[in-house]
Amino acid sequence: MRIRLSCLLLIFLTGCISYASAIIERPDYGRSAIQSSNIIRTNIDQRTDYDNEAISIAIKELQNKLKQFPDDYLLNISLCNLYLKSRQYDNAYSELVYINNLNKRNKLNEQAKKEIQGMLDYIQKQARYTNVRNPEIYINMAMLSLILNDNEKAEKYILSAAGRSVDKELLLNALTKVFDDTQNYSNAIVACDKILSFNPKDNDVRKIKASYLLQSGNKEGAIDEYSIIAASNPDDESKYELYKLLVSNNVQDKEIIKRIYNSTNESDSLYDLANVLVKNNDLSDARKYTQNLVDKYPDEAGGYILLAEIYRKEGKLQESYDALSKVRDKADSNEAISQYNVLLAKLSDEPLKEANSLMANGLYGQALSVLQSANQESLYVILAQARAYYFLSQKQKALEFLNKAMSFYPNNSDVFCAFGYIYHKENDLDSARKYANKALEIKPDNETAKALLKVINKSEADRYVNNIITSFEAQNYDETMRLINEALNISPDYALLHYYKGLTYIAQNNYAASTASLYKCLELDDKNTSAYFYLAIAFDNLSESHNALTYYQKFLSNLSKDELGESEKVKYAKDRIAKLKS
Repeated sequence: MRIRLSCLLLIFLTGCISYASAIIERPDYGRSAIQSSNIIRTNIDQRTDYDNEAISIAIKELQNKLKQFPDDYLLNISLCNLYLKSRQYDNAYSELVYINNLNKRNKLNEQAKKEIQGMLDYIQKQARYTNVRNPEIYINMAMLSLILNDNEKAEKYILSAAGRSVDKELLLNALTKVFDDTQNYSNAIVACDKILSFNPKDNDVRKIKASYLLQSGNKEGAIDEYSIIAASNPDDESKYELYKLLVSNNVQDKEIIKRIYNSTNESDSLYDLANVLVKNNDLSDARKYTQNLVDKYPDEAGGYILLAEIYRKEGKLQESYDALSKVRDKADSNEAISQYNVLLAKLSDEPLKEANSLMANGLYGQALSVLQSANQESLYVILAQARAYYFLSQKQKALEFLNKAMSFYPNNSDVFCAFGYIYHKENDLDSARKYANKALEIKPDNETAKALLKVINKSEADRYVNNIITSFEAQNYDETMRLINEALNISPDYALLHYYKGLTYIAQNNYAASTASLYKCLELDDKNTSAYFYLAIAFDNLSESHNALTYYQKFLSNLSKDELGESEKVKYAKDRIAKLKS
């Protein structure tokens, strides 16, 4: 008996796989998915675990096939059908959105619509049979009706869904799709009210309701909705929408502020409204309220910060800087100081970009003129001026600006970097290192400081190079290696040191050790053609013919045309290549 049951189960599962294959292989994909299997005709509420497994197999096969044929919408219809039958309503909805978009573009043929009608008939019965234990089913019925251009039923089903506890995001997505298509805004508002009856504080729904009120011509109703939002959980978007509606209704300024903020603190309300308008680039109205704020409260920093931001957005940099210059002494909180610094940095962007571009081309005098005409005291403008003065051979003036930056920003990592850079250029490596280390102490992830420290280390290691070469040429290899190792302790990524270490090993007939040093040299500097040559020499002496041939060839291929003359190295490499190939 057990053997018999096992055989039946094996036959059943084989049928499941065959069913999935049938969906894929038959040319009428959609029809086969709906009609060709006893599994799909089985009442889903009475199905066994094996039925569920079969549907999962079929879904996976269809998903894979859709990757191959993404434009075959009959596959989407088949997949949607399986999702509905296995009550995967969220997944079914995603497919229905795609199918509805195709329908809007008149892409669905009669076969597709017939199958969609079949799906709707099926889940209508399912809804009655299950007594709607899954209210999301109404959302899918609404989308199916919409695809079939039955707007009345689509609205009926979405209204039913709105009256039940369902996934809000799914419901709102479906609701807007249905009513944006049907444009029956009265029913759309009714649907929103049904949802709000469950949660009257749901501002997302209120915003949707307000948009439908506006589209139906009920501006006062939309104002009421946005007023409720502003009073309960205000955000910049809702405040700005309410502001625009009130202005369009010719409401007076005082009443506008009262309706939006319902606050007795006029200073905060004026600032907040002006800030909202600035964020939405409504600069003309923003300036009106900001000027009012500055006139009424001249000792508060906030109004001047907003005024500077408005001018900056309008491209009036001098006016912006003039407004901002009044802030420094009025900033009475960390927040105000932070806003001041942020805006000052923004103001610096344009002149800095231009000046840095000029300095990159060696035009330091022109760059200095640009920076001076900006008339700003932001950190990076000051540092850029110091740089320009230094390269104009005015070292004292450069240090004067760096000291100015230090007095304004005594704990800024980049200021210490700038000092370190100049001391490095002056070959005062001890002072340069001190400033670079201080910069990293303040800000350990300062990449500029890290790079500066590497340059300083390389410069210090450079002091060893002449002695290394002299010692190598005198064939004093022990001393050469001692000097190289000392220099590498200072600057471990200095390619030239690894090159001379490789040469020294070759001179000592230690060819195996030389390969590691020459490899490291090329890793750091792949333009060192001599490193290729001596790596080939090392492999040649190690009787590694293949590697030797490779690196002789790389040596020649990396030489410029001018270097491909009859030098001793070139002649030797060509000779060895010929012999190694023979």
